[in-house]
Amino acid sequence: MERKGIYLYIDEHEAPTNGFHTISTNTTSTARSGPRRQSTTSEPLSARTHFSTPSQQPNTPPPINGGEPILEESADAKNLAGGNFDSRSSSAMVNSLAVLICAAVGVALGIVLSKLDVNSDVQTWIALPGTLFVRALRCLVVPLVFTSMAVSVAEVVVLNRTSVLTWRTAAVFLFTSVSAALEGMAVALIFRSVFVAPVNAAGASTSTTPMIALQCANGNFLEDLVNGTMACTGANSTMKTAMFELTDVNNVLSIQGSFQNLSLTDQVIAIINLIVTDNIFSSMANGSLLSIIAFAVPLGIAIAKSHVGEVSTNYLLNLLRQVRNAMLSLVNAVLVLTPVAVLCLVSSAIMNYHSNAGSFIKGVAYLAIAFVSGVICHVFIVLPSALFLFTRIQPYNYLRQLFPAYVFAFGCSSSMATLPVAVTVVHQTRQVSPGLAQLIMCLGTPVNTNAAGLYYPLMTMFMACMSGQEGNLGIPQIIVLFCVSWLGSMGTAPVPNAALVMLMTVWKTVLPNIPLPQSFVYVVAVDFLFDRICTMTNVNGNMVATRILANMYDDRSSGTELD
Repeated sequence: MERKGIYLYIDEHEAPTNGFHTISTNTTSTARSGPRRQSTTSEPLSARTHFSTPSQQPNTPPPINGGEPILEESADAKNLAGGNFDSRSSSAMVNSLAVLICAAVGVALGIVLSKLDVNSDVQTWIALPGTLFVRALRCLVVPLVFTSMAVSVAEVVVLNRTSVLTWRTAAVFLFTSVSAALEGMAVALIFRSVFVAPVNAAGASTSTTPMIALQCANGNFLEDLVNGTMACTGANSTMKTAMFELTDVNNVLSIQGSFQNLSLTDQVIAIINLIVTDNIFSSMANGSLLSIIAFAVPLGIAIAKSHVGEVSTNYLLNLLRQVRNAMLSLVNAVLVLTPVAVLCLVSSAIMNYHSNAGSFIKGVAYLAIAFVSGVICHVFIVLPSALFLFTRIQPYNYLRQLFPAYVFAFGCSSSMATLPVAVTVVHQTRQVSPGLAQLIMCLGTPVNTNAAGLYYPLMTMFMACMSGQEGNLGIPQIIVLFCVSWLGSMGTAPVPNAALVMLMTVWKTVLPNIPLPQSFVYVVAVDFLFDRICTMTNVNGNMVATRILANMYDDRSSGTELD
């Protein structure tokens, strides 16, 4: 009896070979009427993307031969520089149940310890694993963003030499990314009044109260003794009993220097200067995402255009790709510790906030409602409307046929791992040829992540409001946040939890003088769910863009070659 249905994994499969594979998408064919040669090679990593059909439908397309999932190219772009990295085999698939359990344990532990009124040393030790987790991610995010962006742009330039894709592809990707960023900003501003900071949240991370120590003539410091008296017996100025709060009741010690009030022109010029940096290493050290991406894009173009000969001999591209793969491996290794980090961060935050489980759950619930609202608007209203305007087809019927890809994306939480399945599902609609589906989906996976445009504005606004820093988000910061969110949608690696890593850089770019707030732990606690929703949104945006471009190029799925 013949088996029917979807088989994503099989045991009896030959182990794949490392390296780069090619696919049979001849984009320079001059014979449009000739038969299309189909790829017959096996799929990598035992990932079966062949969606079987009944025997009376013999024209089911063969499996797509996948290789480096971030960017597969046509047969004319031979030997694209690649490394032996595959996110499906090395990405850290964090156990969602473990994260959820650790978040609940962290809430309970934080409540218990806050009731016991433990000293600051205990709180510091409890928060230490979570603090080290965040520091490790901060260390890796800048080289990851830089190399991912440079490699993606270089690969796009290489492919454009052998493909028919021109400005139309960039225009469609630009439209989906900008619309997502605008929707993310709108949702963030709408829910801005809903996000209310817990008590003492504004001062949870830093203290603005001036502290002084008074040194006596004998060299000791004035100390407050346990019997209520004061004596010059303090050995050093760091003792708690030798430190006093300073209250300037007459404003005598107020700063007399003039405060620089920037005009709108000065603020716009400051943003432009941020984009065109004069020291890329300083920008990397400061975590300025705008400067990093603005430098990585022309660098990627230069890497591709300055090389003469086979792409496999482009050693600079090989080097950057290998660095990117190494950074991804390190990030995946760090993300394995997410459950432990969540437990420590959540419990520490509750102790510092003097909060309770109710305020924690309330804040996370509002955040989830806001994020899901933005995703629903983008996936079920904006993109279907654009699909109808460009193609005049029934958009929801097309989206219904893509359901298997949504399920797989939610399960694996990686756009790169979902790529072979998404390509096959798009072709199964019989509305896009496999060659165009393969090319557009591979181009869009690293540079067209719509969910980032929704994720970054909302999460940044949430963290600022929950930490009492919403007053620092003025019009210039809102403009920077929009630009960073849009550019971040082209610089976020399509791997699990990549947006969480990038969020720290976005915060540093928008509010450079304010440290990452304690409210970041709320986002970490629920990111295991948000990350899966983001993956579905990214895959959906690329599949819709593929259908729009198929209509623009007058593509047919009946074996017609692109010219």
